[in-house]
Amino acid sequence: MQRSPVDKPPFTLGDIKKAIPPHCFHRSVIKSFSYLLHDLAIAAGLLYFALVGIPALPSILRLVAWPLYWAAQGSVLTGVWVIGHECGHHAFSDYLLLDNLVGLVLHSALLTPFFSWKYSHRRHHANTGSMEKDEVYVAKKKSALPWYTPYVFGNPVGRLVYIALQLTLAWPLYLAFNLSGQPYPRLVTCHYDPYSPLFSDQERVQVVVSDAAMLAVLLALHRLTAAYGLWWVVRVYGVPVMIVGALFVLITYLHHTHRALPHYDSREWEWLRGSLATVDRDYGVLNRVLHNVTDTHVLHHLFPSMPHYHAMEATRAARPVLGEYYKFDRTPIIEATWREAKECMYVEPRERDGIYWYNNKF
Repeated sequence: MQRSPVDKPPFTLGDIKKAIPPHCFHRSVIKSFSYLLHDLAIAAGLLYFALVGIPALPSILRLVAWPLYWAAQGSVLTGVWVIGHECGHHAFSDYLLLDNLVGLVLHSALLTPFFSWKYSHRRHHANTGSMEKDEVYVAKKKSALPWYTPYVFGNPVGRLVYIALQLTLAWPLYLAFNLSGQPYPRLVTCHYDPYSPLFSDQERVQVVVSDAAMLAVLLALHRLTAAYGLWWVVRVYGVPVMIVGALFVLITYLHHTHRALPHYDSREWEWLRGSLATVDRDYGVLNRVLHNVTDTHVLHHLFPSMPHYHAMEATRAARPVLGEYYKFDRTPIIEATWREAKECMYVEPRERDGIYWYNNKF
């Protein structure tokens, strides 16, 4: 894939919006709830299969049925998580209170602090591609890498361990310690701390609400564990939720990590150029399961309050205006994950000061 252009685009956000049919910006409560209820119905059916169907199978078939359940339920619940993410962007309905309530319930049930993540994620959208101000997947300069980086991650075994750790621990560590996020001048930056530098004074009360909702879910899980046992909770609920975290991390990592995408410091960064420094990906059948969050991410960064059910049409309408500034990579996801982990180790300026590109040469 050719590198994305870095000059100021010959179009404005208004030009892109004019190319998109006006109805794409309309939010429908009925339509949004229909997608949510569709996902919840499938999740309930899979849960019934886990509780009733799998125990009735012969022992050897259960060994196959459980991983299939985990993969299917984790994927469907990621779709539910995506709808909660839309609530955080006020894309679910025209009613902010309803969006906040639905998002709080959905994300808390999937162990995500809704308001805390909503506010840090909003700052990511406001500063995408900025070396100094972006909130997540902040590209590191070569000088900032530990001395052991080429020895640990510059070989297939180390790379495989890195990917495994990223898909299992990155999400909880990001929430608890802001791992891979923008560094702040304090020992611990945490999404659960209402006085974290991630939040303004006006946001702290809602962070406490998120924490309270998370504690309520943890209490419910504790009671389920006391009633049915730890392994029952892990295999029915825990593993699918871990898959939600893994899928979300993978999706966001691949959206913002590519050798064709620039990163800017304060000398060059501006909002439109930074927002275009993302890439859409093809996840096959999962595109539909995940409400096309995978293959309409560029459009989402331009118009985050647009409902997912209009994003495909809007992307098709916007692509002629975006031209070379629009990037879509059809590389199979497993191959792309391995490639980006290998090629995107650090960034360095090339050709122009203030504009950085990924490299892996030590």
